[in-house]
Amino acid sequence: MAELIRAGRAYGPVTALEEATLSIRRGELLAVVGPSGSGKSTLLNVLGTLERPTSGTVRIDGHDVAALPDGQLSALRARTIGFVFQQFHLAPGVPVRDSVADGLLYGGVPRARRRELAEAALRRVGLEHRLGHRPHELSGGEKQRCAIARAVLADPAPGSGAAGPLLLLADEPTGALDTASGERVMELLRELNAAGTAVVVITHDRDIAATLPRRVRLRDGRITEDTGGAS
Repeated sequence: MAELIRAGRAYGPVTALEEATLSIRRGELLAVVGPSGSGKSTLLNVLGTLERPTSGTVRIDGHDVAALPDGQLSALRARTIGFVFQQFHLAPGVPVRDSVADGLLYGGVPRARRRELAEAALRRVGLEHRLGHRPHELSGGEKQRCAIARAVLADPAPGSGAAGPLLLLADEPTGALDTASGERVMELLRELNAAGTAVVVITHDRDIAATLPRRVRLRDGRITEDTGGAS
């Protein structure tokens, strides 16, 4: 599904990720852990094709990221990868349905279809009763569930059976939430994983990491431990 082979990312003289080798299989669930500054966010950006590696190889769904022009890379990202961030990125004053629907704005999906798909995604995360609410009317946990709905939003091809992205990258998805809301968010991520989406959770929370079947640990830009494979 996703593969890094001795991938690195440098910003001028600073190396944020160094010779990272990691293979993520379809339908896998894993945590990426490490102290602040260890390279977790850089790993997410490279894995999510938000940044190209400055060395090594990154393959997503069989495609070599370095070989793709920007337009094709954006298309690959849009149909393959979903992102959930600690900051919810919901537009102020905009109804939840429309904030989620805007995830398909640049895919050429008609407005009515975008709204239909957004409603389905919000039902999937248990927010069908909040469609017309604005972000300031939602709890932190509800905002994060909206962000997850947007991340899994897709317009599947007829007969494809697609139910969301192949890969979901969640960066500290429970970091701004109380315990109960965080547990609900993790439950949702597990449900998405059970439906076939590979889910990578970047977290500082050791308790959350301990509940996931695979853990990848970073320090100083290097993978130092991988309970599911060689690092």
